[in-house]
Amino acid sequence: MRNMLHCRRGSAAFATVIALVPLIGVMALGGEAGMWYVTQQRAQGAADAAAYAGALRLACDSAPQPGVSCNNSQAYDYRGKQVAAQNAFCNSGDTSYPGSICSTSLPSNVSQSVQIASLTSWNGNAGTFVQAIVSQQQPAYLATVLGMSTINVGALAVAQVDSLAKPPCVLALKDAVTFQGSATVTSTTCGISSDSAASNAIGFIGNSGISVSAPSYTVGGCSQTGGSQCTGVQTYQQPIPDPLSAVNTALSALKTSDFASKNNSSTPLPYETCSCYNSSNNPTFGSALSGTYYFSGNVKINMNPTITGTATLIFFAGASLTITGSPTIQLTAMKSPSGPSVLSASVKAQMKDLLIYDGEAYSKQGVNISGTSTSYFNGTVYVPNAPVTYGGNSTSGAPASGCYQVIAYAVTFQGNTTLDNSKCTSDGASRPNVQTVRLVQ
Repeated sequence: MRNMLHCRRGSAAFATVIALVPLIGVMALGGEAGMWYVTQQRAQGAADAAAYAGALRLACDSAPQPGVSCNNSQAYDYRGKQVAAQNAFCNSGDTSYPGSICSTSLPSNVSQSVQIASLTSWNGNAGTFVQAIVSQQQPAYLATVLGMSTINVGALAVAQVDSLAKPPCVLALKDAVTFQGSATVTSTTCGISSDSAASNAIGFIGNSGISVSAPSYTVGGCSQTGGSQCTGVQTYQQPIPDPLSAVNTALSALKTSDFASKNNSSTPLPYETCSCYNSSNNPTFGSALSGTYYFSGNVKINMNPTITGTATLIFFAGASLTITGSPTIQLTAMKSPSGPSVLSASVKAQMKDLLIYDGEAYSKQGVNISGTSTSYFNGTVYVPNAPVTYGGNSTSGAPASGCYQVIAYAVTFQGNTTLDNSKCTSDGASRPNVQTVRLVQ
Protein backbone atom coordinates (compact mmCIF):
# COMPACT_ATOMS: atom_id res chain seq x y z
CA MET A 1 0.00 0.00 0.00
CA ARG A 2 2.77 2.32 0.93
CA ASN A 3 4.43 1.72 -2.38
CA MET A 4 1.17 2.46 -4.21
CA LEU A 5 0.83 5.84 -2.49
CA HIS A 6 4.28 6.79 -3.59
CA CYS A 7 3.97 5.40 -7.09
CA ARG A 8 4.24 8.02 -9.85
CA ARG A 9 3.14 5.84 -12.71
CA GLY A 10 0.17 7.35 -14.72
CA SER A 11 0.52 10.85 -13.28
CA ALA A 12 1.67 12.26 -16.65
CA ALA A 13 -1.29 10.66 -18.40
CA PHE A 14 -3.68 12.12 -15.84
CA ALA A 15 -2.18 15.59 -16.25
CA THR A 16 -2.37 15.20 -20.02
CA VAL A 17 -6.06 14.36 -19.86
CA ILE A 18 -6.71 17.41 -17.68
CA ALA A 19 -4.77 19.62 -20.12
CA LEU A 20 -6.57 18.18 -23.16
CA VAL A 21 -9.97 19.33 -21.93
CA PRO A 22 -9.40 23.08 -22.62
CA LEU A 23 -7.26 22.25 -25.64
CA ILE A 24 -10.08 20.26 -27.21
CA GLY A 25 -12.44 23.09 -26.36
CA VAL A 26 -10.19 25.63 -28.05
CA MET A 27 -9.82 23.38 -31.09
CA ALA A 28 -13.59 22.91 -31.28
CA LEU A 29 -14.09 26.67 -30.96
CA GLY A 30 -11.51 27.13 -33.72
CA GLY A 31 -13.45 24.71 -35.88
CA GLU A 32 -16.62 26.71 -35.30
CA ALA A 33 -14.76 29.92 -36.17
CA GLY A 34 -13.58 28.20 -39.33
CA MET A 35 -17.21 27.59 -40.27
CA TRP A 36 -17.86 31.31 -39.76
CA TYR A 37 -14.95 32.10 -42.05
CA VAL A 38 -16.28 29.81 -44.79
CA THR A 39 -19.71 31.41 -44.49
CA GLN A 40 -18.15 34.88 -44.63
CA GLN A 41 -16.22 34.01 -47.77
CA ARG A 42 -19.39 32.73 -49.43
CA ALA A 43 -21.23 35.89 -48.33
CA GLN A 44 -18.44 38.09 -49.70
CA GLY A 45 -18.59 36.34 -53.07
CA ALA A 46 -22.36 36.83 -53.16
CA ALA A 47 -22.03 40.51 -52.19
CA ASP A 48 -19.37 41.17 -54.86
CA ALA A 49 -21.49 39.53 -57.55
CA ALA A 50 -24.66 41.30 -56.39
CA ALA A 51 -23.07 44.78 -56.35
CA TYR A 52 -21.52 44.21 -59.78
CA ALA A 53 -24.80 42.95 -61.29
CA GLY A 54 -26.73 45.86 -59.80
CA ALA A 55 -24.21 48.35 -61.17
CA LEU A 56 -24.38 46.78 -64.65
CA ARG A 57 -28.13 47.22 -64.59
CA LEU A 58 -27.88 50.78 -63.28
CA ALA A 59 -25.46 51.63 -66.09
CA CYS A 60 -28.26 50.97 -68.59
CA ASP A 61 -30.36 53.75 -67.06
CA SER A 62 -27.72 56.32 -66.19
CA ALA A 63 -25.97 56.56 -69.59
CA PRO A 64 -26.94 53.82 -72.04
CA GLN A 65 -24.30 53.05 -74.66
CA PRO A 66 -25.34 53.26 -78.32
CA GLY A 67 -25.06 49.90 -79.97
CA VAL A 68 -25.29 48.04 -76.64
CA SER A 69 -28.56 46.41 -75.67
CA CYS A 70 -29.56 46.18 -72.03
CA ASN A 71 -32.15 44.01 -70.35
CA ASN A 72 -33.96 46.62 -68.27
CA SER A 73 -37.06 44.57 -67.51
CA GLN A 74 -36.11 44.56 -63.82
CA ALA A 75 -34.64 47.21 -61.50
CA TYR A 76 -31.02 47.25 -60.38
CA ASP A 77 -31.87 46.00 -56.86
CA TYR A 78 -33.77 43.04 -58.34
CA ARG A 79 -30.71 42.13 -60.43
CA GLY A 80 -28.49 42.34 -57.37
CA LYS A 81 -30.78 40.16 -55.28
CA GLN A 82 -31.17 37.70 -58.14
CA VAL A 83 -27.41 37.19 -58.37
CA ALA A 84 -27.14 36.90 -54.58
CA ALA A 85 -29.84 34.20 -54.74
CA GLN A 86 -27.81 32.39 -57.37
CA ASN A 87 -25.05 32.34 -54.74
CA ALA A 88 -27.38 30.90 -52.07
CA PHE A 89 -28.17 34.11 -50.15
CA CYS A 90 -31.75 35.44 -49.96
CA ASN A 91 -33.99 37.39 -47.67
CA SER A 92 -36.38 35.15 -45.79
CA GLY A 93 -39.28 34.14 -48.02
CA ASP A 94 -37.69 35.83 -51.03
CA THR A 95 -36.26 32.79 -52.81
CA SER A 96 -38.05 32.68 -56.17
CA TYR A 97 -35.47 34.46 -58.35
CA PRO A 98 -34.51 32.72 -61.62
CA GLY A 99 -31.56 30.44 -60.98
CA SER A 100 -31.89 30.75 -57.19
CA ILE A 101 -30.25 28.04 -55.09
CA CYS A 102 -31.48 29.46 -51.78
CA SER A 103 -33.05 27.02 -49.35
CA THR A 104 -36.77 27.57 -48.89
CA SER A 105 -36.49 26.50 -45.23
CA LEU A 106 -33.37 27.46 -43.33
CA PRO A 107 -32.35 25.60 -40.15
CA SER A 108 -33.78 26.80 -36.88
CA ASN A 109 -32.48 30.18 -35.70
CA VAL A 110 -30.70 30.81 -39.03
CA SER A 111 -31.68 33.85 -41.12
CA GLN A 112 -30.22 35.68 -44.12
CA SER A 113 -30.37 39.28 -45.30
CA VAL A 114 -29.58 40.86 -48.69
CA GLN A 115 -29.65 44.65 -49.05
CA ILE A 116 -28.98 46.44 -52.36
CA ALA A 117 -28.77 50.26 -52.47
CA SER A 118 -27.77 52.96 -54.94
CA LEU A 119 -25.33 55.58 -53.67
CA THR A 120 -24.28 58.95 -55.09
CA SER A 121 -20.96 58.97 -53.23
CA TRP A 122 -18.57 56.54 -51.61
CA ASN A 123 -15.65 57.33 -49.32
CA GLY A 124 -16.01 61.01 -50.17
CA ASN A 125 -16.01 60.44 -53.94
CA ALA A 126 -19.08 61.49 -55.93
CA GLY A 127 -20.37 59.15 -58.59
CA THR A 128 -22.78 56.32 -59.25
CA PHE A 129 -22.37 53.36 -56.92
CA VAL A 130 -24.27 50.21 -55.96
CA GLN A 131 -23.76 48.78 -52.48
CA ALA A 132 -24.58 45.19 -51.51
CA ILE A 133 -24.70 43.96 -47.92
CA VAL A 134 -25.10 40.19 -47.51
CA SER A 135 -25.30 38.60 -44.06
CA GLN A 136 -26.29 35.40 -42.29
CA GLN A 137 -27.26 35.18 -38.62
CA GLN A 138 -26.82 31.79 -36.98
CA PRO A 139 -26.74 30.40 -33.44
CA ALA A 140 -23.47 30.07 -31.56
CA TYR A 141 -22.56 26.67 -30.21
CA LEU A 142 -19.30 26.36 -28.35
CA ALA A 143 -18.97 30.14 -28.57
CA THR A 144 -21.71 30.41 -25.96
CA VAL A 145 -18.99 29.93 -23.34
CA LEU A 146 -17.73 33.33 -24.50
CA GLY A 147 -21.14 34.89 -23.95
CA MET A 148 -22.25 34.72 -27.60
CA SER A 149 -25.77 33.47 -28.31
CA THR A 150 -25.86 34.30 -32.05
CA ILE A 151 -23.25 35.10 -34.68
CA ASN A 152 -23.86 37.57 -37.53
CA VAL A 153 -21.57 36.82 -40.46
CA GLY A 154 -21.69 39.59 -43.07
CA ALA A 155 -19.99 41.03 -46.12
CA LEU A 156 -20.14 44.37 -47.93
CA ALA A 157 -19.29 45.20 -51.53
CA VAL A 158 -19.51 48.42 -53.56
CA ALA A 159 -19.37 48.67 -57.36
CA GLN A 160 -18.94 51.91 -59.30
CA VAL A 161 -20.39 52.81 -62.69
CA ASP A 162 -17.86 54.95 -64.50
CA SER A 163 -16.94 56.13 -67.99
CA LEU A 164 -13.76 57.32 -69.63
CA ALA A 165 -12.66 60.68 -68.24
CA LYS A 166 -11.50 61.70 -71.73
CA PRO A 167 -13.45 59.83 -74.42
CA PRO A 168 -11.42 59.17 -77.56
CA CYS A 169 -11.91 61.26 -80.69
CA VAL A 170 -10.62 58.51 -83.00
CA LEU A 171 -12.32 55.11 -83.03
CA ALA A 172 -11.49 52.26 -85.38
CA LEU A 173 -14.53 49.99 -85.25
CA LYS A 174 -13.01 46.83 -86.77
CA ASP A 175 -9.37 47.13 -87.78
CA ALA A 176 -6.33 49.03 -86.60
CA VAL A 177 -5.45 52.67 -86.10
CA THR A 178 -2.15 53.05 -87.94
CA PHE A 179 0.35 55.92 -88.08
CA GLN A 180 2.57 55.88 -91.16
CA GLY A 181 5.52 57.90 -92.38
CA SER A 182 6.07 61.14 -90.52
CA ALA A 183 2.53 61.65 -89.26
CA THR A 184 2.19 63.97 -86.29
CA VAL A 185 -0.97 63.75 -84.24
CA THR A 186 -1.44 66.21 -81.41
CA SER A 187 -4.21 65.86 -78.87
CA THR A 188 -4.81 67.43 -75.47
CA THR A 189 -8.49 66.63 -74.88
CA CYS A 190 -8.96 63.12 -76.26
CA GLY A 191 -7.16 59.95 -77.28
CA ILE A 192 -7.30 57.29 -79.96
CA SER A 193 -8.92 53.88 -79.73
CA SER A 194 -9.38 50.67 -81.68
CA ASP A 195 -11.83 47.81 -81.23
CA SER A 196 -9.50 45.48 -83.08
CA ALA A 197 -8.21 42.52 -81.06
CA ALA A 198 -5.04 42.22 -83.16
CA SER A 199 -1.57 42.63 -81.68
CA ASN A 200 -1.12 45.80 -83.77
CA ALA A 201 -4.58 47.25 -83.08
CA ILE A 202 -2.78 50.56 -82.61
CA GLY A 203 0.38 50.58 -84.70
CA PHE A 204 3.19 53.09 -85.17
CA ILE A 205 5.13 52.45 -88.36
CA GLY A 206 8.38 54.26 -89.03
CA ASN A 207 7.75 57.55 -87.25
CA SER A 208 8.42 59.30 -83.98
CA GLY A 209 6.24 62.36 -84.31
CA ILE A 210 3.16 61.15 -82.44
CA SER A 211 2.00 63.33 -79.57
CA VAL A 212 -1.24 61.95 -78.14
CA SER A 213 -1.30 63.16 -74.58
CA ALA A 214 -4.70 61.80 -73.52
CA PRO A 215 -5.17 58.09 -72.70
CA SER A 216 -5.60 55.78 -75.67
CA TYR A 217 -7.31 52.41 -75.65
CA THR A 218 -7.39 49.23 -77.66
CA VAL A 219 -9.01 45.81 -77.36
CA GLY A 220 -5.82 44.27 -78.74
CA GLY A 221 -2.19 45.26 -78.47
CA CYS A 222 0.06 48.14 -79.54
CA SER A 223 3.05 47.81 -81.87
CA GLN A 224 5.87 50.18 -82.74
CA THR A 225 8.95 50.08 -84.92
CA GLY A 226 10.95 52.12 -82.47
CA GLY A 227 10.66 54.72 -79.76
CA SER A 228 8.09 54.65 -76.97
CA GLN A 229 4.83 55.52 -78.74
CA CYS A 230 2.98 52.62 -77.11
CA THR A 231 3.79 53.82 -73.59
CA GLY A 232 0.56 55.78 -73.22
CA VAL A 233 -1.70 53.15 -74.82
CA GLN A 234 -3.84 50.96 -72.57
CA THR A 235 -4.09 47.56 -74.23
CA TYR A 236 -6.56 44.67 -73.92
CA GLN A 237 -9.45 46.88 -72.84
CA GLN A 238 -13.15 46.32 -73.43
CA PRO A 239 -14.62 47.37 -76.82
CA ILE A 240 -15.97 50.90 -77.27
CA PRO A 241 -19.44 50.85 -78.89
CA ASP A 242 -20.17 52.72 -82.12
CA PRO A 243 -22.03 55.84 -80.90
CA LEU A 244 -23.59 56.37 -84.34
CA SER A 245 -24.74 52.83 -85.10
CA ALA A 246 -28.39 53.93 -85.29
CA VAL A 247 -27.40 56.70 -87.72
CA ASN A 248 -25.56 54.19 -89.90
CA THR A 249 -28.60 51.89 -89.99
CA ALA A 250 -30.95 54.74 -90.95
CA LEU A 251 -28.71 56.41 -93.54
CA SER A 252 -27.64 53.17 -95.22
CA ALA A 253 -31.33 52.36 -95.81
CA LEU A 254 -32.07 55.66 -97.62
CA LYS A 255 -33.23 55.57 -101.24
CA THR A 256 -33.65 58.37 -103.76
CA SER A 257 -37.41 57.86 -103.57
CA ASP A 258 -37.31 58.86 -99.90
CA PHE A 259 -36.76 62.46 -100.99
CA ALA A 260 -39.96 64.31 -101.85
CA SER A 261 -38.16 66.65 -104.23
CA LYS A 262 -34.67 67.37 -105.51
CA ASN A 263 -32.37 70.34 -105.27
CA ASN A 264 -33.68 71.73 -108.58
CA SER A 265 -37.22 71.94 -107.22
CA SER A 266 -38.93 75.32 -107.20
CA THR A 267 -39.57 74.74 -103.51
CA PRO A 268 -36.23 74.96 -101.68
CA LEU A 269 -35.44 72.29 -99.12
CA PRO A 270 -33.19 72.49 -96.06
CA TYR A 271 -31.23 69.67 -97.71
CA GLU A 272 -30.23 68.91 -101.29
CA THR A 273 -29.32 65.90 -103.41
CA CYS A 274 -26.56 66.01 -105.98
CA SER A 275 -25.24 63.35 -108.34
CA CYS A 276 -21.61 64.48 -108.63
CA TYR A 277 -19.23 67.25 -107.69
CA ASN A 278 -15.72 67.92 -108.89
CA SER A 279 -13.62 70.93 -109.70
CA SER A 280 -14.20 70.64 -113.44
CA ASN A 281 -17.82 71.62 -113.17
CA ASN A 282 -19.52 74.19 -110.98
CA PRO A 283 -21.84 72.50 -108.52
CA THR A 284 -25.31 73.96 -108.22
CA PHE A 285 -24.74 74.72 -104.55
CA GLY A 286 -21.46 76.57 -105.09
CA SER A 287 -18.11 76.13 -103.41
CA ALA A 288 -19.33 77.82 -100.21
CA LEU A 289 -21.48 75.06 -98.72
CA SER A 290 -24.40 75.75 -96.42
CA GLY A 291 -26.85 73.04 -95.39
CA THR A 292 -27.26 69.28 -95.48
CA TYR A 293 -26.40 67.53 -98.74
CA TYR A 294 -27.32 63.99 -99.74
CA PHE A 295 -25.27 62.54 -102.58
CA SER A 296 -26.62 59.68 -104.66
CA GLY A 297 -23.65 59.48 -107.06
CA ASN A 298 -19.90 59.20 -106.77
CA VAL A 299 -18.42 62.51 -105.67
CA LYS A 300 -14.94 63.47 -106.82
CA ILE A 301 -13.07 66.47 -105.50
CA ASN A 302 -9.93 66.86 -107.58
CA MET A 303 -7.34 69.42 -108.66
CA ASN A 304 -7.18 72.37 -106.25
CA PRO A 305 -10.59 73.91 -105.54
CA THR A 306 -11.37 75.75 -102.32
CA ILE A 307 -14.43 74.41 -100.49
CA THR A 308 -15.63 76.15 -97.35
CA GLY A 309 -18.78 76.53 -95.30
CA THR A 310 -21.01 74.89 -92.73
CA ALA A 311 -22.49 71.65 -94.00
CA THR A 312 -23.25 67.98 -93.48
CA LEU A 313 -22.36 65.70 -96.40
CA ILE A 314 -24.20 62.37 -96.65
CA PHE A 315 -23.19 59.75 -99.24
CA PHE A 316 -25.84 57.08 -99.62
CA ALA A 317 -27.20 54.46 -102.06
CA GLY A 318 -23.79 53.43 -103.32
CA ALA A 319 -22.36 56.94 -103.49
CA SER A 320 -18.76 57.50 -102.47
CA LEU A 321 -16.33 60.33 -101.84
CA THR A 322 -12.93 60.56 -103.56
CA ILE A 323 -10.49 63.39 -102.88
CA THR A 324 -7.42 63.78 -105.08
CA GLY A 325 -5.14 66.66 -105.96
CA SER A 326 -4.60 69.47 -103.47
CA PRO A 327 -7.98 70.96 -102.58
CA THR A 328 -8.36 73.36 -99.70
CA ILE A 329 -11.30 72.14 -97.64
CA GLN A 330 -12.42 74.09 -94.60
CA LEU A 331 -15.72 72.71 -93.38
CA THR A 332 -17.64 72.88 -90.11
CA ALA A 333 -20.46 70.45 -89.42
CA MET A 334 -24.11 71.41 -89.05
CA LYS A 335 -25.46 71.56 -85.50
CA SER A 336 -28.89 70.41 -86.69
CA PRO A 337 -28.64 68.42 -89.94
CA SER A 338 -31.92 67.96 -91.80
CA GLY A 339 -33.24 65.26 -94.08
CA PRO A 340 -36.24 63.36 -95.43
CA SER A 341 -39.14 62.46 -93.18
CA VAL A 342 -38.10 58.78 -93.08
CA LEU A 343 -35.31 59.81 -90.70
CA SER A 344 -36.64 59.83 -87.16
CA ALA A 345 -36.15 62.74 -84.79
CA SER A 346 -33.83 60.63 -82.63
CA VAL A 347 -31.59 59.81 -85.62
CA LYS A 348 -31.42 63.47 -86.63
CA ALA A 349 -30.51 64.38 -83.05
CA GLN A 350 -27.59 61.92 -83.12
CA MET A 351 -26.40 63.53 -86.38
CA LYS A 352 -25.44 66.73 -84.54
CA ASP A 353 -21.90 67.75 -85.54
CA LEU A 354 -21.83 65.04 -88.22
CA LEU A 355 -19.68 66.41 -91.05
CA ILE A 356 -19.23 63.48 -93.43
CA TYR A 357 -21.03 60.15 -93.61
CA ASP A 358 -19.89 57.63 -96.20
CA GLY A 359 -21.62 54.26 -95.98
CA GLU A 360 -19.88 52.59 -98.89
CA ALA A 361 -19.16 48.88 -98.70
CA TYR A 362 -15.77 47.69 -97.56
CA SER A 363 -12.90 47.99 -100.01
CA LYS A 364 -9.16 47.94 -99.46
CA GLN A 365 -8.89 51.33 -101.13
CA GLY A 366 -11.32 52.88 -98.67
CA VAL A 367 -11.93 56.61 -98.32
CA ASN A 368 -9.34 59.36 -98.44
CA ILE A 369 -10.07 62.49 -96.37
CA SER A 370 -7.33 65.01 -97.02
CA GLY A 371 -6.52 68.50 -98.24
CA THR A 372 -3.83 71.14 -98.14
CA SER A 373 -1.89 72.31 -95.13
CA THR A 374 -4.68 74.78 -94.31
CA SER A 375 -7.59 72.31 -94.60
CA TYR A 376 -9.69 71.17 -91.66
CA PHE A 377 -12.71 68.96 -91.01
CA ASN A 378 -14.50 70.42 -88.01
CA GLY A 379 -17.02 67.70 -87.24
CA THR A 380 -17.36 63.94 -87.09
CA VAL A 381 -16.04 62.02 -90.08
CA TYR A 382 -18.02 58.77 -89.99
CA VAL A 383 -17.17 55.92 -92.37
CA PRO A 384 -18.30 52.76 -90.57
CA ASN A 385 -17.86 50.23 -93.39
CA ALA A 386 -14.53 51.13 -94.99
CA PRO A 387 -11.03 52.17 -93.89
CA VAL A 388 -10.16 55.86 -93.90
CA THR A 389 -6.87 57.51 -94.71
CA TYR A 390 -7.01 60.77 -92.81
CA GLY A 391 -4.95 63.78 -93.77
CA GLY A 392 -6.17 65.70 -90.78
CA ASN A 393 -6.72 69.20 -89.49
CA SER A 394 -4.05 71.83 -89.92
CA THR A 395 -3.05 73.70 -86.79
CA SER A 396 -2.63 76.84 -88.90
CA GLY A 397 -6.13 76.83 -90.39
CA ALA A 398 -8.43 74.98 -88.01
CA PRO A 399 -10.31 76.70 -85.16
CA ALA A 400 -8.50 76.23 -81.88
CA SER A 401 -11.32 74.21 -80.33
CA GLY A 402 -13.76 72.11 -82.30
CA CYS A 403 -15.31 68.71 -82.84
CA TYR A 404 -12.58 66.84 -84.68
CA GLN A 405 -13.60 63.20 -84.57
CA VAL A 406 -12.97 60.20 -86.82
CA ILE A 407 -15.06 57.03 -86.51
CA ALA A 408 -14.34 54.47 -89.20
CA TYR A 409 -13.82 50.80 -89.98
CA ALA A 410 -10.08 51.46 -89.73
CA VAL A 411 -8.02 54.67 -89.65
CA THR A 412 -4.61 55.45 -91.11
CA PHE A 413 -2.90 58.79 -90.36
CA GLN A 414 -0.41 60.01 -92.93
CA GLY A 415 -0.23 63.74 -92.25
CA ASN A 416 -0.12 66.31 -89.50
CA THR A 417 -3.33 66.36 -87.51
CA THR A 418 -4.76 68.19 -84.52
CA LEU A 419 -7.50 66.36 -82.63
CA ASP A 420 -9.92 67.96 -80.20
CA ASN A 421 -13.43 67.00 -79.11
CA SER A 422 -14.22 69.80 -76.67
CA LYS A 423 -16.94 71.21 -78.94
CA CYS A 424 -18.41 67.74 -79.37
CA THR A 425 -18.76 67.66 -75.60
CA SER A 426 -20.31 71.12 -75.24
CA ASP A 427 -22.63 70.59 -78.23
CA GLY A 428 -23.91 67.29 -76.88
CA ALA A 429 -22.78 65.41 -80.00
CA SER A 430 -22.44 61.63 -80.05
CA ARG A 431 -18.95 60.60 -78.93
CA PRO A 432 -17.17 57.28 -78.56
CA ASN A 433 -17.21 56.24 -74.94
CA VAL A 434 -17.52 53.16 -72.82
CA GLN A 435 -18.90 52.62 -69.37
CA THR A 436 -16.96 50.54 -66.91
CA VAL A 437 -18.26 48.76 -63.84
CA ARG A 438 -15.68 47.91 -61.21
CA LEU A 439 -15.64 46.87 -57.57
CA VAL A 440 -14.26 49.60 -55.33
CA GLN A 441 -14.94 47.88 -51.98
